[in-house]
Parts: sequence; C-alpha cells; structure tokens
Amino acid sequence: MLGDSRTKPMEILLVEDGLVDARITIHALRRSGVHHRLTLVRTVHEAILFMKRTGIFSRAPRLDLLLLDMLLPDGTGLDVLEEMREIQPEAGRITTVVLTALEDDTYRKRCDELGVYDYIQKPVSEEEFLRVVRDHKKLMIHLQQAAVASAPDGHEGNSAINAPHFNTAAHHSAQSST
Repeated sequence: MLGDSRTKPMEILLVEDGLVDARITIHALRRSGVHHRLTLVRTVHEAILFMKRTGIFSRAPRLDLLLLDMLLPDGTGLDVLEEMREIQPEAGRITTVVLTALEDDTYRKRCDELGVYDYIQKPVSEEEFLRVVRDHKKLMIHLQQAAVASAPDGHEGNSAINAPHFNTAAHHSAQSST
C-alpha cells in the first residue's frame, strides 16, 4: 500500500453526478493501494459547501486531491475551480484532476489557466488515472517527511506542505516519465 496508518491519508473530494462514473472511480482508488479518504458530492453547490467547510461539511478535511467532472447538474467544473480560487487563494496547492467526457478546447484551456494538474478524457484509462493518483500520493509522503525532518522539534511543520510549485514540478516530472 502506498502510505499506511503512519502516513496521513490522502483527502480526496470526488465531484461527480454520474453514479456509474463515481463507482468506477471509487473502485479504481480502492485498487490503487493509496491510503486515502474520499468524499463524494454531486453538484457545484455541494463542492463549494465542502471547500468552505459550511453546513453539513463544517468538519470537512483540508483537501489534497480534487477529482472533478466538468458537466454537473447546477453548473460546470469551471464554476467549482473559480469559486475555489476565490475562497481559498492558496488553492493552487490543491491538486485538481478533471475527469470529463467533454471535448471542448475552451474548457481545457481555462482549466490550464486555473492550474488544473491533469485533464483526463472519459472513458478514463484506469492506468493513467492510477498513475496520477499514485504520483500525487508519493509527493504527499515526501512533503510530510520533509516537514517532519525540517521541524526543530521533530513534529510536522507547516511551511513545507504549503508549496504550490511542487504540484507543477511533480506534474511535469510525471508527464516526462510516461
């Protein structure tokens, strides 16, 4: 297993209105061997409540990975990304992977502008999806170990985790290794 009870589970928010697609994604995550906790929401509104930690999501964890469908019943994944940027200016450190059947270069370009880590076309190749998730988990483990090692008292510090440029570096590294 990539990560275990000694490492922080990867906190994943899956924003997907299609139950079949949600099941496929959840099943792939289970098979990935990545230590994680997943929350499933089905609308833009629910995703925003989760990120704002309001209402039923008042105790929502801080996200490590956002898996985002583009076409949702009450808007688009772009609405989620734009709202996320407003409510969490540091949101650049939340890795976002778009999983969509939408074949629109305008959406893809806007996702790039908003710092989306990866844009995967449905039907999703499980191999590609698992590569992205595992690469991100490896990065998380590395950052956690670096934070503990750099803290003066041996406890996890905050600054090593809050480094948005690592997502970009990891993404480019992962892309070049395939």
